[in-house]
Amino acid sequence: MNVYLNECGIVCALGTGLEEVRANLFAGTSGVLPTTDCSPGRELPLGQVRAALPSIDHLPAAQRSRNNALALAALAQIRPAVDAAIARFGADRVGVIVGTSTSGIAETEKALLHRVAHGDLAPGFHYGQQEMGSPAALLADELGVEGPAYVHSSACSSSAKAMASAARLIRMGLCDAVVAGGADSLCAFTVAGFSALESVSAVRCNPMSANRNGINIGEGAALFLLTREPAAVMLAGWGESSDGHHMSAPDPAGNGARIAMADALRRAGLQPADIDYINMHGTATQQNDAMESTVIAGLFGCEVPASSTKPFTGHTLGAAAAIEAALCWLALQPENARGALPPHLWDGAPDPALPALNLVPVGATLGRPLRHVLSTSFAFGGSNAVLVLGRAAPPARQAEAALPPVAEVLPHSGSMVLLDRLVSVDNDDLCAEVTIRPDSMFCDGAAVGAWVGIEYMAQAIAAHAGWLARRNGDPVKVGFLLGSRKYEAGVPAFAVGSVLRVHAHRALQGDNGLGAFECRIDAGGSTVATATVTVYQPDNVNEFLSGGTAA
Repeated sequence: MNVYLNECGIVCALGTGLEEVRANLFAGTSGVLPTTDCSPGRELPLGQVRAALPSIDHLPAAQRSRNNALALAALAQIRPAVDAAIARFGADRVGVIVGTSTSGIAETEKALLHRVAHGDLAPGFHYGQQEMGSPAALLADELGVEGPAYVHSSACSSSAKAMASAARLIRMGLCDAVVAGGADSLCAFTVAGFSALESVSAVRCNPMSANRNGINIGEGAALFLLTREPAAVMLAGWGESSDGHHMSAPDPAGNGARIAMADALRRAGLQPADIDYINMHGTATQQNDAMESTVIAGLFGCEVPASSTKPFTGHTLGAAAAIEAALCWLALQPENARGALPPHLWDGAPDPALPALNLVPVGATLGRPLRHVLSTSFAFGGSNAVLVLGRAAPPARQAEAALPPVAEVLPHSGSMVLLDRLVSVDNDDLCAEVTIRPDSMFCDGAAVGAWVGIEYMAQAIAAHAGWLARRNGDPVKVGFLLGSRKYEAGVPAFAVGSVLRVHAHRALQGDNGLGAFECRIDAGGSTVATATVTVYQPDNVNEFLSGGTAA
């Protein structure tokens, strides 16, 4: 099942709205400018949003923050499409997932400064303004949606994780549409914290340069509307890892980063050579750039065009992944027929200790439309997230080749093949169809007991594994159903004549053969059964079978 990025709204140092951001990005015009706003007595380059933001006077006190004003500015750009999705799907089928790192900490700073000067907190201050969950609660209230609404806060990877979570909700059938992205606002606390780590540059940041000496902090917001409805760009894949190497330094070997990149490619069904452009995390710190360039060179080689867009926007922390995904989204739009690439702003002085990546100069194009791009986010504590965005193929090209008969992808035979046919299948999802007939296995002549639904789900999972094996030229293997968590059936039985659609979504997959699938059965336009199913497919199944051989 494909998940599409139907609409995008953005506000950052490059501008407000897609057109202003697009023009400044491809012209090589940075929005990072010197100011003393967050560092009294010390001028530092920051990626500030200088445009007027929506009024927050109408909001409850707990939601009045600059962070939320940034989120509202991004939402306003996609609001008509979101409202249409709510009307089409229902408020309970639309979710909100946001990434943030600072939330409304700036409001607390102002309140404490007021207290120092006047003896009391600033009028209108509410502790809830700095709650991490505030942006999601605000957007859910503003839109009147009743689906899942929550925040990811994992520093620089926050909004990438928010977008991955949104795609999961849609793939698992829990939502039909999700507003997802990130928002983060500037505050003195953050600037002082990075300064204490000696990670802040006194000039515009200079990723991958021999002269790089730290980051510029920025602010902004980017929100997407994600649905199953085809659009120009899809969220083709994502990968996540936690390497836990150090609280504030990446693993020098880049093991966690490599795992996240490889997982994103696997989920997208791509090889490294399929990526046309990499938007690097590229913070311009010594450690990040050394680690990231090494991993990119090892996995993709040094020819793929790459850039860091942080010299344009500053490092927007919890919003960074969403903002950079928005810049990738712009590059993938059909009107970018020549494949203009987000450029890499730097001093042009390569670090001889780093791999010689193909850093994009201002004005460079691919000479054709981009097909797939990869965007990386590597956060403190080793929280890594990578997104793959892809140009959606025209409808005629989206149609897959004829799917194989079920019997060719299942290790079952004869009457034990319970599924009738495959409807659709990709790297992580399979849908199969079953028509209940009087002679169906387990049918009493009138119906099949609802308990058989777990067997249909198990065979859908097995068919998915078999399809993957067949595609890769491997033999179809036996696997084991280890158990199901909370199998729920909304009907006592599946009546003769019912046409069931059995969906299996691979939610988790370990290198050791363990996996978890979110499954559901639909009939007559409604979901009639759900379960989370845990499975195991060992390399050598014969070790687990009595007699030592698989039938």
